[in-house]
Amino acid sequence: MTWSDDIAIYLKPVPDVCIHQSLESAQLISYIDIHSTGHFPDLDQVKFALLGVEEGRRSISYATSYGPNEIRKKLYRLFYHGNQVKVADLGNISAGETPADTDYAVQKVVSELITRNICVVILGGSQEITFAQYAAYEYLETTVNLGVIDAVVDMGEFRESLSPDNYLSKIVIHEPSYLFNMSHMGYQTYLNNPEILSLLDKLYFDAHRLGEIVGDMRVTEPYIRNSDLLSVDINVVRNASAQGTGQPNGLSGEEICQMMKYAGMSDKTTSIGIFNYNPEIDSLGQTALLIAEMVWCILDGFGNRQKEFPLMSKKDFIEYKVHMPNRSDELVFYKSKRSDKWWMNVPYAGGAQGMLGRHHLVPCSYADYTLACAGEVPDIWWRTYQKLG
Repeated sequence: MTWSDDIAIYLKPVPDVCIHQSLESAQLISYIDIHSTGHFPDLDQVKFALLGVEEGRRSISYATSYGPNEIRKKLYRLFYHGNQVKVADLGNISAGETPADTDYAVQKVVSELITRNICVVILGGSQEITFAQYAAYEYLETTVNLGVIDAVVDMGEFRESLSPDNYLSKIVIHEPSYLFNMSHMGYQTYLNNPEILSLLDKLYFDAHRLGEIVGDMRVTEPYIRNSDLLSVDINVVRNASAQGTGQPNGLSGEEICQMMKYAGMSDKTTSIGIFNYNPEIDSLGQTALLIAEMVWCILDGFGNRQKEFPLMSKKDFIEYKVHMPNRSDELVFYKSKRSDKWWMNVPYAGGAQGMLGRHHLVPCSYADYTLACAGEVPDIWWRTYQKLG
């Protein structure tokens, strides 16, 4: 039995209605090895995988359960222009006897994929599946960073059963904890309890309201680049760009696609979930098409990954040291010669080999460097320092 067989037991084929379309050779369907009736992809050379999850019973709308196939109908028709990447569509995880059974299947499949260095895009399903996505990283026995793109910080009452409204609370209190940092992007202040936003600050997590990021999505790039796993609520997009979200304000279609491009390009990001799509309120198929374009942008970014990290090869980086007033140490920055991306070094007593060693080199921006040159410690440096201490 191969490892492909191990996870195949959790997966059912993509329906023929998604596959049997009259399409042109340059469209995505021609590049994807699809799990179809009688055929399961050979995953030995696969680097990028799609995974549908048909679970919506914890959500107000059960319709989220059949969203993945509606997205596929749009995705397969898109034309691909990027570098060649071996892509597989693994089909769908069916809803188990209980939602917890579905969670277990998601955890097993995602864990196997990331262990094999396959980047996976999860097409949900409701957003509490993020908890199973996070649990998949327990097998790696290393701390991880979670990125969330959502209008609402879903830290509801942790004593209640797992739901789309409290999954972040479940992740934060989960033991053993493998969560080092969370970056929450796109929240709308008037939709969130001030106590929850205060809690994020006390935990030294990153939180960025919608007004901070719209108009210049480059603000989000370092936080996405620093995320091992990313969870996206499609309701973060305004209704004008995504039919059915009901949000008068929010990210535009172009902005969420730019963020997905960043996720695809991130060498660190190994799983991305796009959740809460409801086909019943998407009569024009507009939101399904937007999600398909989001996946396209992830794949396009993935094909352009640079495999760069300052610890790997310092010859490809320029080191900058900034003396800080009233401090005995210096802030050290690294700039990539290839991509012009920036990182900063945060002191950590355990060194690169310590349990938290993978977190002391933090993605940042040129703006953080200029802030340090002006004598101010960047917020991202300070928050990381508190968690490493």
